[in-house]
Amino acid sequence: MRVLIADDDVDLRNLITIAIEKAGHEVVAAVGDGISAWEALKAEQIDLAVLDITMPGMTGVELVTRLRSDDDLREQRVLMITANVHAGVAEALHSAGVDSLITKPFKVRELVELIRDIAGVNL
Repeated sequence: MRVLIADDDVDLRNLITIAIEKAGHEVVAAVGDGISAWEALKAEQIDLAVLDITMPGMTGVELVTRLRSDDDLREQRVLMITANVHAGVAEALHSAGVDSLITKPFKVRELVELIRDIAGVNL
């Protein structure tokens, strides 16, 4: 599975990269902003985009909205990462087209299991 990671927190980006690679999958790009994530999604074949909700340049929600309106990328699988646990956030993200959501802080095992469930493959 080919994965894009987009999070402005370099430590979290590195942690997610290590977890996905240890699970035997390829991290195609690990970027720190929404614009770079969009460019990677347009340029590469990506199976799953793991996006932070709050990023410079373009938020995760703006990126998902753009994906869902693009004929070539509308089916892109997306896992959103957020520290925002306010009521209604999950509903709003799912309405925007996010496939799944994980809140910070999370355990690496929880993240890997969630990615496996989204992708429908064993990680």
